Amino acid sequence: MGVIFAFLAGAIAALIYGPKLLGDNPRDELQLRADELKKRADDLQRIAQKIADDVSVKGREIIDEAKREWESAGSGRRGGSGTTGGAGPKPS
Repeated sequence: MGVIFAFLAGAIAALIYGPKLLGDNPRDELQLRADELKKRADDLQRIAQKIADDVSVKGREIIDEAKREWESAGSGRRGGSGTTGGAGPKPS
């Protein structure tokens, strides 16, 4: 979010202090640019929200997979050897 605000602040400063001369009616020109900036900010916000949602979904998938692997490794450890004294397997 900080990146978006910094982008907007820079864009506004560029509009106000930029070397380009404004048209016949500076207020109309500034209004058009402000509307354009608002549209860009909305687009960036939507993109950032989509990325955040995608990362959240992927993170949940990774966590679920890690939990499954942990549980399967744990169940294999508990019931796998069947020994209590560390004497090793019995010869057949």
